[in-house]
Amino acid sequence: MKSIITIDFHHHKFIIMKLLRATLIFILISCYSSTFANVFSPNNKQEENPATQQITHFLDSSVYLRNSSIDKSIAICQKAIEMAEETQDPKLLSKAYKTQGINYYISGTTDSAFLYYNKAIPQFEALNSKSDIGKVLGNIGLLYKRQAKYDMALEYYLRNLNIYKEIDYREGLGSVFNNLGNLYYLQENLTTAESYYQLALSNFKNFKNSKEIANAYCNLGAIAEQNKNFTKSLDLYTQSLHENSKVGDVLFDSKLLFNIGYLYHSQNILDSATVYVKKAEKIRIQIGDKHGLISAKLELARIAMSERNTYLAEKYLQEADQLAVKNNMLKWRSEILNSLTNIYREKQDFKEAFVSQSKMIQVNDSLNKISSNNRFSELSIAYETEKSQQELELLQQKSQIQHLELAKKNSWLIILTIVMILGALAIMVSLRINRLRADHKIMDLRQKVLLTQMNPHFLFNSLTAIQSFILDKKNEEANNYLSRLASLVRGILENSREEFVSLRTELETLRDYIGLQKLRFENEISYEFEIDKNIDQDQVLVPPMLAQPFVENALVHGMLRTNPNAQIQVKISLNKNMDLLRFQIKDNGIGIDEAKKNRQNRNHKSVATSIALDRVKIYNFKSAKKMKFEIIDLKHQDPKLQGTLVCYSIPINLNGYKS
Repeated sequence: MKSIITIDFHHHKFIIMKLLRATLIFILISCYSSTFANVFSPNNKQEENPATQQITHFLDSSVYLRNSSIDKSIAICQKAIEMAEETQDPKLLSKAYKTQGINYYISGTTDSAFLYYNKAIPQFEALNSKSDIGKVLGNIGLLYKRQAKYDMALEYYLRNLNIYKEIDYREGLGSVFNNLGNLYYLQENLTTAESYYQLALSNFKNFKNSKEIANAYCNLGAIAEQNKNFTKSLDLYTQSLHENSKVGDVLFDSKLLFNIGYLYHSQNILDSATVYVKKAEKIRIQIGDKHGLISAKLELARIAMSERNTYLAEKYLQEADQLAVKNNMLKWRSEILNSLTNIYREKQDFKEAFVSQSKMIQVNDSLNKISSNNRFSELSIAYETEKSQQELELLQQKSQIQHLELAKKNSWLIILTIVMILGALAIMVSLRINRLRADHKIMDLRQKVLLTQMNPHFLFNSLTAIQSFILDKKNEEANNYLSRLASLVRGILENSREEFVSLRTELETLRDYIGLQKLRFENEISYEFEIDKNIDQDQVLVPPMLAQPFVENALVHGMLRTNPNAQIQVKISLNKNMDLLRFQIKDNGIGIDEAKKNRQNRNHKSVATSIALDRVKIYNFKSAKKMKFEIIDLKHQDPKLQGTLVCYSIPINLNGYKS
């Protein structure tokens, strides 16, 4: 951080300095006396190790210096790492390695960031700190995203999400949702990106995390900007600035100012655009953010080109290129040289245009070689990390063996090994048998589900109805009925092979089923689907045709087909924590109690409902998070009401990730 004190040899400042020096000496003497007294006090507690205090102080200083000088932050963190490596304390090493990884990420030195993140993970594993392991995995995902390796980024984000779900670390879910939103944004899937940003914002607000709330508002502002809703975008960026003011993150302020400048540029308000981007540039110079500084100069060059000022645009690009050359940032150089080539063509300076384009081709060739070398470095780091872990395990084993008597060592080890092998085999066989039983039960249930959904009685009635329409020369009704039946049969056959299907597919199959039943019955059956707008129907997965048996019960056992005012309502919503999908199937039939009486009189049992309940049991057996289920007769809630309400909740299951 740059000092704000200036040196001046005027007489009055000299006197002030003498007074300050005297005051400091007095304070130091007082502190020393107090410390001396405390040492001999009988109630004095043992203080923390001085080395530990020094390391902690260096790390705190490193974090503080990020907003002013990233180079100084890296240097002071390196001192902390050297001291921590002498202690071999996992608590100190993990914090030091992670801090340095973040520092190098901010500075744009990707290889060094990878190195220190991979060093931090074994230390957190030694501490059994799973939440910190998840955070580091998320940070590695950010590095892969910066390299445009989106498949690797997604893999690490999902590993991060798995750990947070395993330990029920809800406060960390928002950051994972935010990272997933960023991936979809980069792939121009704005609708899915926005849904993840909204999930992240809701989570951050629940935990009153101002820093992340500001980040979520910024991301939503970028979505609105892409959708050409500039007023909404500016409002969201302003909200983000307000939230960030509570935290004082200077680096993030520069990002927001840049975004606002870019927004004004998009609207051709060039004066305001220049003002905001220059503010961002000033901050990035102060804190030593080289990547951010190049980005700002590129945007200033684009604004200058919009003003038809090629001289100023060329000046900004030359400054950016000098930074890129100095810091070996080849990816930035490729973009800069491409922009310079376009400017020289605009000026009709074809010689310089040819030179810039030639340099750009050389840079792109170098980038391809570096990509291959980076992969080798990643594998090398992974090997070294694994090697260190193996050496640590070997040392621990040797330490344990030294405590055993030499004469008994071999015999006990052989016995223990045999017992462990037999025990492991027994456990594996038991697990395999249980797994086969569960799989057999699942296959049996799938066959039963398929038979209940395509029972001969239903198909016979459907085909008879089609025949009746044809005989009555109602060709349009017959064609409509046949089309729905074909769609339903195809959906049932396809979904019967899948353990999960998208919510949209499930609802379409359910609509076809109700539509077919409506055509069969003489009275009009009104049905309504109410879906929470925050649910992405293509991303959320559910067990197929789980709702169908309860709709069938409403139509058949609930006597809706004889009810002139028959209604079925299917409502799907999210719970407050946004981790459960709630289904409500409501009808105005005779109610569950009356239906049970009728079934007893006819000696009939609902096979479809029984199979559905068995499917819920199997799901709960296999899944860590349980599915909840409830059937309510509405007259128990209010004697004036009539009908049945079926409620069940399913843990959120996203496409690409199984809960």
